[in-house]
Amino acid sequence: MMVDEALSKLNIPVAKFEVSDSLKNVERAAKSFGFPVVLKLVSPEVVHKTEFGGVKIVHDLAELRETASTFLARGKVLVMEHCSGVEMFLGIKNDATFGHVLLAGVGGIFVEVYKDVAFRVCPVNARDAELMLAELRGKALLQGVRGQKPVNMKALIDAMVRLSRLPEKYPNLEELDVNPLFVNDKDVKAADARFVLKG
Repeated sequence: MMVDEALSKLNIPVAKFEVSDSLKNVERAAKSFGFPVVLKLVSPEVVHKTEFGGVKIVHDLAELRETASTFLARGKVLVMEHCSGVEMFLGIKNDATFGHVLLAGVGGIFVEVYKDVAFRVCPVNARDAELMLAELRGKALLQGVRGQKPVNMKALIDAMVRLSRLPEKYPNLEELDVNPLFVNDKDVKAADARFVLKG
């Protein structure tokens, strides 16, 4: 499932985005969101966009035109508002023993490095989500470090609870990765997602 389809199916807040197939539309979307913006290559041939170099933050029109032209030569371009905050990972796996399981951990490029992930059987309630976050070794990031404000825990917990109910709507969901999910003192916003549906 393409990134724009996956994002649209999430029942949690999503960063503003638009998929464009022309430089003119990319420029229009970027101007409406305001710089900086994130450009992502949308192509069925590229699953892990970061490793391929298919994700870039652009700060002005010249940089946008150069990057968008490169991406458009390979597919479409997803233009997204630039988000800030702690990068978290939320996911769902269809486990052979437990069924659908919600995962939560420190996200971004570090999710596979630190493997700091907690999990519970879906669906979860607010208390379950709170306990999951308390298990993380990186939980201090959520409490505010180096002058950063503590994140909006209620918004994060609410997103976890709502996401855990996704298998009720999509029982054929095999795998879901929401990474990164940006969490700051105000809200949460999903910036990328990947679905695998069975059948």
